[in-house]
Amino acid sequence: MASQPLAPGVDSAFAQVKQVARLHQELQALEDQLVTIYQAAEQIKGEEIQVIEALPHRRSRVESAMSTAEDARLVAHPGPRKSGKAPPPKETQMRGASKRLGGRVSANDEKVFKALRRLLKVHKGATLSQSQIAREAGIPVGSIVASIKRLLEVRRVIQVERGMYQMT
Repeated sequence: MASQPLAPGVDSAFAQVKQVARLHQELQALEDQLVTIYQAAEQIKGEEIQVIEALPHRRSRVESAMSTAEDARLVAHPGPRKSGKAPPPKETQMRGASKRLGGRVSANDEKVFKALRRLLKVHKGATLSQSQIAREAGIPVGSIVASIKRLLEVRRVIQVERGMYQMT
């Protein structure tokens, strides 16, 4: 071809080379598309999915258990059962609660009493909400009423009016 550029077979050979070049470009484009498809499939697939073997149906287990059942036997009754309840602990066995003037005071009650003392030193005669007392004592708001009632029982706090208490 280079030595005879005008020869009769040169045009057909040149057309074939062009055709091969076009096919090469198309194949390259198809290969790029396949690479992107495979990458997308890998992302969609994610991790390997483990297949768990199905458990047998309950019906087949019950039927097999029924077929292997034995005859019933009579057993003598051993006698009356003991009560499941233990006797209440005596007052000397109580732990964590101190005995004061006929009632017991829990750790939360002590915290509330100390918090009231601290708050009332700063704000004498002030009206205190349950949330303020709970925040100062470091206990839940719902425990305040029970603690105040126990403090009333042991006479560390006296109820002047409804909702008004005085420390002793």
